[in-house]
Amino acid sequence: MSYTQRGLFEDEASSRSEPAILRVTRSRVLPPRPKPKDRPRHSEGPVAPKTDARPPTPAEDPQLWSVRAEIERLDPTGVRTGYAIREALDQIYDGQRTGRWEYTQLHKTEKTHVGTLVEIWLQRELGLLDGEDLDYRVAGVDVDCKWSLNLYDWEIPQEMYTRGDKIALVVWANDYTARFATGLIRISEAVLRPMGRQRDGKRRLNDRGRDHILWIQPGADLVKNTLLHVQDPQKLDLIAYATRGQTAVTNLFRHLTGELVNRATVLTAAQQVDSAKRVRDARKHLKPEGIVIFGHYAPHPAMAHRLGLPAPTLGRFVSTRLAPWQPGDPEPYVEVEGGRWRRARTSDPIVPAPALPVQSVE
Repeated sequence: MSYTQRGLFEDEASSRSEPAILRVTRSRVLPPRPKPKDRPRHSEGPVAPKTDARPPTPAEDPQLWSVRAEIERLDPTGVRTGYAIREALDQIYDGQRTGRWEYTQLHKTEKTHVGTLVEIWLQRELGLLDGEDLDYRVAGVDVDCKWSLNLYDWEIPQEMYTRGDKIALVVWANDYTARFATGLIRISEAVLRPMGRQRDGKRRLNDRGRDHILWIQPGADLVKNTLLHVQDPQKLDLIAYATRGQTAVTNLFRHLTGELVNRATVLTAAQQVDSAKRVRDARKHLKPEGIVIFGHYAPHPAMAHRLGLPAPTLGRFVSTRLAPWQPGDPEPYVEVEGGRWRRARTSDPIVPAPALPVQSVE
């Protein structure tokens, strides 16, 4: 072995023996401003049919209906599907590391990856098997998952109609209207637009194809992306562009009282590893202002519901300002620390909030 080779290997060994150096702190990221002109088309869900085409009956396509029945068995209400879509979108925003909360802040390469994440999260959440040639195996049938941020703009590859007419699970969601939809369609020449100039040969559905979709969820509510729906730009700046994570989380619950705040929003605001601690500290900072933060463990959800607030579910929070309840007050109240408290009116003077009971996992 030459001297040069020995030196190289010795250097490599030396570098491997040194412990990895991890950063103790990380600078807060101020994300790019959203670009409203680049947002997807506004849509609440599927529209009325444009043609005389309709989904096939169970007798006409029993496989399609058996796939639909199996998905409905796995997710009767659509809640699990909506959860999977929400997780996929939050993962691509990666707010804890980037501070981002909406689609127009993504890089071009990231936008093309959303469909893959939706496919993965749906398979994970519903426990779907891998397909033989396509994404999934559902009720013994190969099914391909197709995602589009714009309703009806699914890109259909050639293998779905040149090797036998395959079934597509079409998935759409709009974070801005907080809606999603899923359906099934058997792909064939009859439901596709003519071939365009795309090199990959992908095609979209024609009007008859749109009307041919057998909807599973023809339009359902998506868990709201909290920061995306903040109407006041000044409040948004106080949260998303705060210089410190704790300040951002405190402002989040100070200015968005009465609204459900999910865990992803807290992570985006905090941009810290221990974001849960920021919520605990926000409770301390907001107590002198009369504001409390209800979490998702008992008895907080029941207390929030009693006050007329949305009850937090897993990983969600809701804040409100409290005031002492007096006999004759029409508002509902909760008992805390031996006193009765109601949601404060705008005209109520600020009174320090009571300490909420410790949450417990049931």
